[in-house]
Amino acid sequence: MANETVVVGVVSPYWTWFQSVFWIIILVIILLIVYFIIKEIRLMRNTSKLAEIDLEKEKLSLMKTEMAQRGQPFFRVPPEKIEEIKGLADENVVLETDIYAQHNAVDKRIQRLENKVKLTKLDRLVERIKDEEKKLK
Repeated sequence: MANETVVVGVVSPYWTWFQSVFWIIILVIILLIVYFIIKEIRLMRNTSKLAEIDLEKEKLSLMKTEMAQRGQPFFRVPPEKIEEIKGLADENVVLETDIYAQHNAVDKRIQRLENKVKLTKLDRLVERIKDEEKKLK
């Protein structure tokens, strides 16, 4: 037993320090990877929403230009036709006003009739209750 030799390896102090910090470094790297993955997912969602918003803006701008062009026709309309069109438009406005007034009057009359019907039903109900009370006395 005296012949046994013990070999002790020389370990650098940096190696022991690295072994103690190794798992912390791995954890930080994993957290960074997860952070970048989440960031990319959020960017993907936001980019699609931003693209939709841009598309809606383009649609609105096209609609504005189309509405602006309607005021300036591509063909020349004679003044007689313009006067006729204006007269028809004024007549349509008057007719629409009359229709609205008549529709409103009809609605009010129907409402008045419904209220009268409800009132008579309630009067009859009160009379029935009074009759039942008289029978019980």
